[in-house]
Amino acid sequence: MPNPSTAGSSASRRAEQFTTKNPALAAVALGALGVVFGDIGTSPLYAFRAGFEHPTAEAVSHDVVFGLISVFFWTLLIVIGVKYALFILRADNRGEGGIFALLSLLPTREEGSVFKLPRYLLVLGVVGAAMLYADGLITPAISVLSAMEGLEEINRSADPTVHHFGGNMIVGLSIVVLIGLFAIQRLGSSFIGRMFGPIMVIWFSVIGVLGLVSVVQTPAVLEALNPAYIVALFSGSPFAALTVLGAAMLCVSGGEALYADLGHFGRRPIILCWYTLVLPGLLLSYLGQGALLIRDPAAISNPFYGLVPAWGIVPMVMLATAATIVASQSIITGMFALTHAGILMGLLPRLRVVHTSDHSSQIYLPAVNLVAVIAVVLIVLNFRDSETLENAYGVAVAGVMTITTFLFTVLMVRNRGWGIVRSVCFCAFFMSIDLMFFGASLLKVPSGGWFTLAVAVGLTFVMLTWIKGRQILSDRYSKQLLDYTHLLNNLKTHPVPRVAGTGVFLTPQSNGVPPTLLHHLKHNKALHEQVVVMSVQTAPVPRVDPEDQIDVAQIGPDFWTVTARHGFLQAADVPRMLRIAADQGLETSEGTTSYYLGRTIITPRGRAAMPGFQKRIFCALAQMSSNNPLYFAIPPGRMVELGIQVDV
Repeated sequence: MPNPSTAGSSASRRAEQFTTKNPALAAVALGALGVVFGDIGTSPLYAFRAGFEHPTAEAVSHDVVFGLISVFFWTLLIVIGVKYALFILRADNRGEGGIFALLSLLPTREEGSVFKLPRYLLVLGVVGAAMLYADGLITPAISVLSAMEGLEEINRSADPTVHHFGGNMIVGLSIVVLIGLFAIQRLGSSFIGRMFGPIMVIWFSVIGVLGLVSVVQTPAVLEALNPAYIVALFSGSPFAALTVLGAAMLCVSGGEALYADLGHFGRRPIILCWYTLVLPGLLLSYLGQGALLIRDPAAISNPFYGLVPAWGIVPMVMLATAATIVASQSIITGMFALTHAGILMGLLPRLRVVHTSDHSSQIYLPAVNLVAVIAVVLIVLNFRDSETLENAYGVAVAGVMTITTFLFTVLMVRNRGWGIVRSVCFCAFFMSIDLMFFGASLLKVPSGGWFTLAVAVGLTFVMLTWIKGRQILSDRYSKQLLDYTHLLNNLKTHPVPRVAGTGVFLTPQSNGVPPTLLHHLKHNKALHEQVVVMSVQTAPVPRVDPEDQIDVAQIGPDFWTVTARHGFLQAADVPRMLRIAADQGLETSEGTTSYYLGRTIITPRGRAAMPGFQKRIFCALAQMSSNNPLYFAIPPGRMVELGIQVDV
């Protein structure tokens, strides 16, 4: 197999050539605009107001407004425009991005697997994924709440016949929108994907124009781009500066989507969208909100909608709702993709995965969708407004960006040949920024940030429990495996009846006789005329080429072993892999092939080095992660399950 660390860059170049020539770059960029930038694009709804500890007219001052704009501008430019666009997006695994893809790049040739990485690197990758999940639960809630809160601006109307929207109405409408959004996930995102790009073009154009109109009225606000205002803010009011830093994390929330969705569009279309439309639209919106506050400090209650004329409030709420649906849809799709990659890498239990179209990235996980909608609705009911929810937001964003920077630096040192001086300079500069933001976001822990940390800690514990339990089982199986020579010799001296057809015994182990085959012999005292032991393994790359997926070896008369490899973004389609094996001499017929899977029943009665409560959690996860024939694309009528009890 090719080395992922070198294959990634060449594959990325091929992906970019494809996206720039066929189809046209503009069309691909339009798709990237809708999927990649939905989350970061809706941050003007709430980020600017979050820069004030107490959003009242008395709290608004020239220094804070200018310092806030300056921090936002330089954060967007350095974190997104430099760190992600120029560095992180180049750390692709055969064109694919995301924290699991980054984690899969870290093993050296000697290590070969993420499970052989130093423990701290594996844990960091798991923690980063857990924080992305926490971000994915909060993003739909805060985005939809922020959009719906625009209806409160109608209360400013002097017409007494205009209906006034209260807090309960806002919460109720938000829940209806969110439930509807999660309900349509089973239909797949392709049917609304065609609307993503145009909606976001309109969104960025409108917020940019509204901001520009406000800037024209107060052009002095352009001086805020001078970084000297950041220095003045920090030296004059350190506490206000910390609040501003926390808000700055909100303005780049969703920035990790540039990396996560790299495989869908390629680096060039993403960068093109960022510099031509997204950054100008965001910057003009923040400048416009700052200019508005200079003219009218009382507009701090909702500076985004303060830019909108009275006649445009309702249309703007509708547009903002559409944009937040796009943002929520993209983060939900990202959670599905993250979970799928984690399952295929062995970091998460197997769950049912439904492919909603022929495109491999169009997937739906019913269990994840159900848990997410329940969690998001509870979040809305608990926090009730975006201003309160802002306190829970930002911690996960800052945390995952810090971890990404560190893992990227490790990758450059281990596999990409960066020298010590270059690595230290990169890490020191960007990690200092990330840690500064992360430290500022920790101030929000007592008032809501605890929720994000609690979700991240809980998910981290679950993933590490699964990883540890699987390693215990793997070690136990490896000690009990019977070698093939011993089995074949026994079959020669004690032959058993052979029946027509092919028996395929699936096993995660790459060596030794699988327990399913031994149990079959013990109970049925017969074998098929052709026996195939198939080890299905996930390679640390997104996709494995067909010629590299199968290794076939004949170890005895009509007795074969097959090592099947698939990428962590490819389905483990066993029948298809057997058809590939025909090129190496293994002939099978689908109509006469039976597949044997082991259903391992794990109990917590063993002596494994795990606390009792953790054993019970692992047993519950293992029950969820049964060998589902749909996971291996096995026709249900051709599958046989054999139960095996194991005590841990």
